[in-house]
Amino acid sequence: MKNIKQVVENIKYKSKMALHMMAERFLSIDEGKASPEIVELLKSNELETTPNEFKKSLDKSKHQAMLTDFSTAELKKMKLFKLKDYNIGFALKKKDGKFNEIVAVHNNEPSVKGIGKDLMKAAIANGGEYLDHFDGFLSSFYKNLGFVEYDRDKFDPQYDEGGKFAAEYGEQDIIYRKLKK
Repeated sequence: MKNIKQVVENIKYKSKMALHMMAERFLSIDEGKASPEIVELLKSNELETTPNEFKKSLDKSKHQAMLTDFSTAELKKMKLFKLKDYNIGFALKKKDGKFNEIVAVHNNEPSVKGIGKDLMKAAIANGGEYLDHFDGFLSSFYKNLGFVEYDRDKFDPQYDEGGKFAAEYGEQDIIYRKLKK
């Protein structure tokens, strides 16, 4: 029987894997160009929302198994940003006493492509300085946005039940990044 610490670590690791798999699929910058209307909404910073609205937006994903299932109570502790009338957004979670860790980045609008870079710029403009992700496509994406690696967790197959993640994505490390100022 696993001890409590192992169970908690397993849950944390799976949550990070889920978030990053979602990001790998939905933040691709080479899937087209964002519409000027969406980019303007991001630039105008009309992104405030309630925890219930944000959760509904986040839950619209066709890939629920890959998402961190933040509860409404957890979301209440974050700064939430969602485009009005769109299921597109991100959240800032507290790290070192400030809302500066970028989480729950999502684009659940099938007709909106190429929004990743603009969405990340909005997250940075609102105080985002830290993030983590799986190695792969997002490594160059975040590096090009000015995020530098400061730590890394090696892929650990004990948290990959049945080897499903490795079979689909390979054995990718988790990279922790900070915005270079």
